[in-house]
Amino acid sequence: MQREDDDRKAESAHVPALPTLRAQQRDIRSRLRTGFGSRHELLVWSHVAAAISVGRVPDDWFSHLINDQWTVAACLDEPSARRHLCGETAPSPSEARTERTRIIQDVLSPAFQKAVDVIRAQSNDFTDDQDGVRHTDRQRFIAMRPRLHQRVVDQHRALRAPFGEGVRSQADAVEWADEVAYAASGHLPRDFTSQVCNPMSQWWTALANEQTAVLDSMLAEDVLPAWNSALRTASTNAEELPSGGVESSSSAGNLS
Repeated sequence: MQREDDDRKAESAHVPALPTLRAQQRDIRSRLRTGFGSRHELLVWSHVAAAISVGRVPDDWFSHLINDQWTVAACLDEPSARRHLCGETAPSPSEARTERTRIIQDVLSPAFQKAVDVIRAQSNDFTDDQDGVRHTDRQRFIAMRPRLHQRVVDQHRALRAPFGEGVRSQADAVEWADEVAYAASGHLPRDFTSQVCNPMSQWWTALANEQTAVLDSMLAEDVLPAWNSALRTASTNAEELPSGGVESSSSAGNLS
C-alpha cells in the first residue's frame, strides 16, 4: 500500500513537458466541443488556444473566427443565441458540431502538432509539483515553460481589463494600451498607445463607451495576432529553468 502511494506521488510530482502539453491541448479542444456562452467567451478561449499552441495558430485566425457571425454562432452552446446572431440561417446542432470539428481539424490540430515539435526539440522535461496531467486546470505553466506562461498571463490580464469595470478615463486607456504593447513584446506598432488614446479613434470610442462587440473585433484583428507572434518568439528563444527556480516571478496567475 505504501509503495502504491509513493508511485502515485511520483507520477503527480514528475510530469514531463510533452504529456503536460498534450493534456492541456485536449482540454482546449474539449472546451470548444462544449461550446461558449458568448462571442466574448470565444475570443478569450481563442487566446488560450493560441497560448497552448505556443503561438502556432495562424495570425489571421482570430479575425476569421470572431468576425464571421456564422462561425461564432456555431461555437455558441445555446440554439437561441445562434438564432439571435444569424436568424433563419443559424447553424443547426449538427452543423455546429461539424464546424467545431473543422476548427479542431484545420486549425488546432496542425498548430498543436507544431507546438509539440517545438517543445520536443528543446524539452528538458521539468518538474511541476502540482497534480500533473491528471488536473490540467491546476497546471501553473504552459508545457512547463514558466517564462512563456508569464507572457501569456500578462496578455490574458490585458485582454480582460477593458471589460467589466472597463477603461473609465484617458489615463486608464494609456495604462491599458501600454500593458497590451508590453505583452506584445515589440510586435505592435510603436504608436499603438497614441492610436488607442486619440479621442477621434475607434479604439477610444469603443473603450469609453464599453462597446464589447467592437472591442472583441478590434482585439481579434490587431492585438491577438501580435500577441501570437510574441508567443512564437518566446517559445523558441526562451532558455527555461525548472519551475522552482523562477516561481517568485512566474506564478502570477492562471488562465481561465
